[in-house]
Amino acid sequence: MSYNSSTEANCVCSEDIKKDEESNFDLVLKEKWMEAQKNEVFRYILNIQDSKILEGKYHFLVQLNIDRGYKRRSPESIISMNQPFNEKDFNFTKLVSEEQIMNLNNTDKDDIIAINASPIEYCHSLLLPQRCKQLPQLVTKHSLVKAVELFSLSLSSYIRVAFNSLCAFASVNHLHWHLYYLKWRMLLEYIDVEKLRMQLSFTFGGRNFHNVSLDQGQEPIAEETIELSENEGHWSGTQS
Repeated sequence: MSYNSSTEANCVCSEDIKKDEESNFDLVLKEKWMEAQKNEVFRYILNIQDSKILEGKYHFLVQLNIDRGYKRRSPESIISMNQPFNEKDFNFTKLVSEEQIMNLNNTDKDDIIAINASPIEYCHSLLLPQRCKQLPQLVTKHSLVKAVELFSLSLSSYIRVAFNSLCAFASVNHLHWHLYYLKWRMLLEYIDVEKLRMQLSFTFGGRNFHNVSLDQGQEPIAEETIELSENEGHWSGTQS
């Protein structure tokens, strides 16, 4: 199936697709993203030329996006997961105003959402926590809390938030999370997970979270996740 970003039907699904809901956050994000596309701020117009679901246990979604392969900014040379920030390289303090979609704080512009100039999906944007602190691409407690907060701002069932580390195809060594909409049920939404300690289910911003280790609100979750990230190099979270 081909897909152009003038529509939101970015995947043919064998699963039932329900009518999606939108919050003011979703509406503003989509409007600003499409406005940036109209104004030719992106490196290319998103055009997924083909997609398919791979056979097998996990049903991975594969998409053909030739423009990203040829027109994206050349990635940095990454040789370590703990590579320090280098202000001489491209970083997100160098974004022009047209690339910036919204500010998540009322008091400053340190936590923002900006377009991804080389998109892989509809409304592909970047969450840039504490952007002006020039932090390297390592998960911080603050950034994880901000990523979770995006789910409380959105009503869409198709919103996705993702983090890729250095040496895992992160092309810019400046702290960022990916944000986009995808009409396909991803593996992390239904895969079995191992219990870490006391397991609870709770509601946050209209979302139901299951099998989450919980002490007092968000910060203990973030602290435990960061600890796992530092010790094991891997972690995962789910939203339903």
